[in-house]
Amino acid sequence: MDQTQWKLIYETYQRSLFLYALSLTKNVPDAEDLIQETFLKAFLSYKETGSLKAWLITVLKNEFLNLCRKRQKEILDNGECFSQQQAASEELLQKIIHQEERRTLLYAIMELPLLSKEILMESIYFHIADSEIAAMHHLTQENVRQIRSRAKKKILKRLEGTL
Repeated sequence: MDQTQWKLIYETYQRSLFLYALSLTKNVPDAEDLIQETFLKAFLSYKETGSLKAWLITVLKNEFLNLCRKRQKEILDNGECFSQQQAASEELLQKIIHQEERRTLLYAIMELPLLSKEILMESIYFHIADSEIAAMHHLTQENVRQIRSRAKKKILKRLEGTL
């Protein structure tokens, strides 16, 4: 593979691998080190056989276990290492996941037709009553409820596809 392909591979998998590494290490510096080691090993030794994504995950997990052994930390049955920064890192991980969920929701809303988007935003985010929304868009209240319901269903369907 050439340098352009590796750049694309990095851009494609870096974020999800970072989240996985952070969930294992429970701290950002170790997660970043794991990502760096994983991609370095991939660049130096990957043979184009099998799934690259599965291979990257396997390398990352093995690098994590090597890190645990190197630091002579106790490995729990579930493969976690103890860390002094565990609580702060778990909070960071939750924040990143929450931001990713909000971003996914925003993209789902952005894909809605204009009228559906407007009604949904006016109703949920601005707390405007259905009667006012209906008057603003020259619709009946039933149409407003129907459009909002369909918009929510489209969003839920889109979100189910990302889980």
